[in-house]
Amino acid sequence: MNWIKYDIHTTTQDADLIAAILTECGITGFEITDHVPLTEKEEKQMYTDIPADTGPDDGSAILTFYTEAPGNTEKTFYSTGSSLRDDQTEPDTPCLPPEEMVSIITQHILAQKTFAPIPIPKITFEIQDDSLWNTKWKENFKPFYVAEDILIKPTWEETPAETKPDDIVIEMDPGSAFGTGTHETTKLCLLTLRKYITPETKILDAGCGSGILAIAALLCGADSALCLDIDPAAVRSTKENMAANHIENNRICAMQENILENSDALQKKYGNTFDIAVANILADVIIPLSEYIGTFLKKDGIFIASGILAEKADAVETALSANHFDILEKNTMGEWVSYVAKPQ
Repeated sequence: MNWIKYDIHTTTQDADLIAAILTECGITGFEITDHVPLTEKEEKQMYTDIPADTGPDDGSAILTFYTEAPGNTEKTFYSTGSSLRDDQTEPDTPCLPPEEMVSIITQHILAQKTFAPIPIPKITFEIQDDSLWNTKWKENFKPFYVAEDILIKPTWEETPAETKPDDIVIEMDPGSAFGTGTHETTKLCLLTLRKYITPETKILDAGCGSGILAIAALLCGADSALCLDIDPAAVRSTKENMAANHIENNRICAMQENILENSDALQKKYGNTFDIAVANILADVIIPLSEYIGTFLKKDGIFIASGILAEKADAVETALSANHFDILEKNTMGEWVSYVAKPQ
């Protein structure tokens, strides 16, 4: 399917007014990009430990929106990973030739000049064919070893000739969910997790993403796994990767759940059930999670926490200690830290 991407180049001062004009034109989904520094509250709302780099504030802003290109004959939809563009499926979104769309927006801006005189912004557009994304993004995701005998292999790639018969091959199609094994945090979890697995091990994966940790654990010999995530796309991805790796349904369950908000109900059902709980999320989630996760573990269970920037490691250690965990291991890779902790 073809889409038209529009960029309206303006200033931060005029961005809100132009946004209102776009709404008048029937464009309800758009993105404003500027260099205004984020507040501390906004940083936390981004749900990431990686500080945002907005660059120097030069007063410029760009409003971006998408419309379906007129005359589409191919209606097959491909996700590009852009929630802004992927969400542009409203039936009443204007589907006009780009020159006509630019003219309509310009006329609306001119009509506002009596009340709020602003310069006519530069409006650019380009046609994008989303079918090109269907395979393009896969070019940089190739089979690789996360350990000497654990190979992560995209489902669309052939198994490398050098793969040994006893190697554990994990078929992985990440889709839109986090976790392919390439990131340091996932590698830390995978390498640590394996050391504690036995044939009786039951795993709780809090924030499962693609399901890679639970699937790897099962392929390494664990008994069963429960995967929880607040994102329905992650749950779908986990189930698809389960099937790709021929994991039986009775060995793994993936559910859309918020373990922080629904911990009481989950604890009643799964309390003191698991030998290992793993959370490869963020420090700001692991800290409150450490208050609840121990109730899901057996007496000698362990909690593996990863996704922690080194600068937040002390805060995580404090939280683990406050919630009666003893730290067994602290492992680092690059700027990331993981912990293995045991309830006291």
